[in-house]
Amino acid sequence: MKNWSHPFKDKRNPLMQLTHMARAKAGFYPLGRNGLWHGGVHFDSGTAGPLDQSSVQCLADGEVVAYRIDTHSPTTPYIVNKQSVEKPFSRNFVLVRHRLQPPKIEGSPDTPPSLTFYSLYMHLRDWANYEADSALQRPAFWPERNLRVRADVSNTRPGTSTPKGLIVLSKPAEGGHMLHLDLLPPGTPVVVSGEGKYRKLEHSRGPASLRNADGSLQGYVAFRNLDHVNGVTYRVSSSGDHMNVRSRFDLNGRDLLILRQGTEITISGEGEFRKLESISQYVLAASLQGEPAALTDQVVVLDQPVPIKAGNLIGHIGQYHECRAEHPEEKLHLEVFSGDDVDIFIEASRAWAKRLPDKDKTWLKLAKGTAVVTHEDNATAARLQMASASSPLSAADLLLPKSVLDALPADRKIQVPASPSHNARTWYRLDGLLHDAQNNALDGWVREEVGVTPWLNPWSWEGYDIIYDYGTPRHALASFFSNIRQFNETQLERYRPMADAEDKGPVKSRLFDIIDRNRDGKMTAEELQAAISLPAHAQSISQLIIHKESEWYHQSQKWDALDELLGHSGSTPHLNWLAEKQRIKQISWWSEVAEKVGLPSWGKAYHFHPVGLAGKLAKQGGLIDVDDFLMQYEQAHTRFSPGTRTLSQGSKENLKKIIIAINNYYESNPLKANLYEVSYMLATVRHEAYYFPTGEFFSEKPEVGDLSYFNKYDPILASDPIDREKARKNGNTEEGDGYKYRGRGCVHLTWKSNYRKFSNLLSFDFISNPDAAAKFEHSIPIMIIGMTEGIFTGKKLANYLNANEVDYLSARKIINGNDEKALIASYAEKFEAILKQTSTLSMEF
Repeated sequence: MKNWSHPFKDKRNPLMQLTHMARAKAGFYPLGRNGLWHGGVHFDSGTAGPLDQSSVQCLADGEVVAYRIDTHSPTTPYIVNKQSVEKPFSRNFVLVRHRLQPPKIEGSPDTPPSLTFYSLYMHLRDWANYEADSALQRPAFWPERNLRVRADVSNTRPGTSTPKGLIVLSKPAEGGHMLHLDLLPPGTPVVVSGEGKYRKLEHSRGPASLRNADGSLQGYVAFRNLDHVNGVTYRVSSSGDHMNVRSRFDLNGRDLLILRQGTEITISGEGEFRKLESISQYVLAASLQGEPAALTDQVVVLDQPVPIKAGNLIGHIGQYHECRAEHPEEKLHLEVFSGDDVDIFIEASRAWAKRLPDKDKTWLKLAKGTAVVTHEDNATAARLQMASASSPLSAADLLLPKSVLDALPADRKIQVPASPSHNARTWYRLDGLLHDAQNNALDGWVREEVGVTPWLNPWSWEGYDIIYDYGTPRHALASFFSNIRQFNETQLERYRPMADAEDKGPVKSRLFDIIDRNRDGKMTAEELQAAISLPAHAQSISQLIIHKESEWYHQSQKWDALDELLGHSGSTPHLNWLAEKQRIKQISWWSEVAEKVGLPSWGKAYHFHPVGLAGKLAKQGGLIDVDDFLMQYEQAHTRFSPGTRTLSQGSKENLKKIIIAINNYYESNPLKANLYEVSYMLATVRHEAYYFPTGEFFSEKPEVGDLSYFNKYDPILASDPIDREKARKNGNTEEGDGYKYRGRGCVHLTWKSNYRKFSNLLSFDFISNPDAAAKFEHSIPIMIIGMTEGIFTGKKLANYLNANEVDYLSARKIINGNDEKALIASYAEKFEAILKQTSTLSMEF
């Protein structure tokens, strides 16, 4: 297993992902707001801000082994203002099994150590939500569902009032060039594929008007009116508005159907007219109704686990209404645990890490006591070195991923070559990462020195502690009530030994070491939440591996032991506590699942911080692993096309900057990165940004040509009136604009009107400073936005790269018609192969 994904595809760096968890309303690791053990983390309304929490994705490659989906979430009857109020709670979950293993050592037959672990996703939506919204995507591991046209659908064919049903369309969109292929009566069973507003009809070759008794289609089409998509799939050409399906393979056949521009079909045969085999058909998802999925309202343990990839859909967040809450909360409880001997695995993994190559050391350790030099204008290495002796020191260790350092702009790095007195050094300007002994942020410059500041392999598990905790909920609640001063004197005397035992236990003791900022000997959720907002503390807490009984392993005596603390007895019943105990029993699942999937039946497991684990072991090169990509590209460079010049060091540095800029753009913007789109963009850069006078690839240099060459783009100097008019239409209005706004950057941005468009989009004045458009920090966003939104020619990436096709050949129309389209398409295929090996880019649209 090598692929990881944040459950909500957070693209920020691992430290920001950890500190983001401080925004949760409750449910911190490893303590809840009620002081009880909490083996996971919550995503709720507090974390929603910058995250798209509309769907939950799988944390890592694995296999679904168990789940539960209730038809309707159960409710708990609580007494509120002397009235019984039913409050719903989602107990739906998905359990995924994974296998964790360090990479193999090249040239060694030895097998790396391995660990089986599980990820748990609790409080998901119930089946009724999916019934009410047929457009809501279903997880792929559910049993195949049956769909029918809704009974209340009342579409009609244009110009008619009957019959009524569901219109079948020729394209998955509304608007022009749309063809109504068929009308499906209410109740018609259908099978569909895809996502989004419109779904593709499967198991039907075409409309009823063309279908023979055996399901095959009548009709022939003129081959000249088709554009090739792939294989036997073609699209009605954009050169005409429509095409006729004829009854015979010549012009004398009668017309059976009109196919509009863009309709996709499959054909067979040879010659001027080809046999029609199928027509792509689409229906509105909201007009379909699903029948109840099998195996609802029970825990399902799969006889045959279903493989699932990192980033694949798990489900959607459900509602959970707490006893004292006025309104229900949408929240996800995410948990990671293992039933294996984790201590043995960690020890073996650390030994294995010592044998791995240095290039795999991707985390820089800034040890406690690192000097942080306050930034001043015109900072130099010499000045920073002098100031470091009197600078404030960091108060905690911090492991910093290489991707964070790579992403720093040039003005936040100062490199110092080796000298007789010291090794090579790099100064990095860091903000918001380190803190002092009073938990105040330390922003400024830190120094890395080769051979002195350690780089670490993630498989060395630096900073991780394994803690065995045998405390009970009774001890934890006694500590909590003591801390919030809920006990009277008699209760305090009775329960103080329990509270003290909990506070001196291994988990609380370790937390005190990390975060008890006021040294009052009390550990509260508020202190824990404040600590998580600091990267170093959040990281230290995420490095706690805690062996403890699972919350989902139910033993009634464990909870009955809280009766006295909560004031419940036979003579004075605490009705809400009785209701809560019933809820705890209903939500538990461990005993029904454990032995069937390889977990210990006695309920104890090693718990990991889920966000911390994923961030630690995910590839540390951003979406694209910079070093791996460069290595693989360098090996393939000369195979891109015959006669390719060798890759100079300068060209390699250019490409590195491009990949870092692509990573930075997608990490800081909500746009979803797609492997095929990035492949085509890189292919475009390789072609457009080649500076042939010096053989420099991926160059920041502008379009080649002397001053007079660009007269053809000038409104005054162009010799042809047509060229002068074209220049004016594209915003070049003054003499010299042709040269001033010549091609620059990854896609050779040309014309003043385009420079103005991107000045507005990126809030940077490219009109006054056109040379800036050539710099990768600007030219990468220009390329991504321009190709995604169709700014250059009106054609966009999604027109040619989508769930139905990957058409690199036609995608050239996004930039420059058909110019060198075959060559650039071949580049895209090669970049695609490299990115599949070196990135976590999604292959889904």
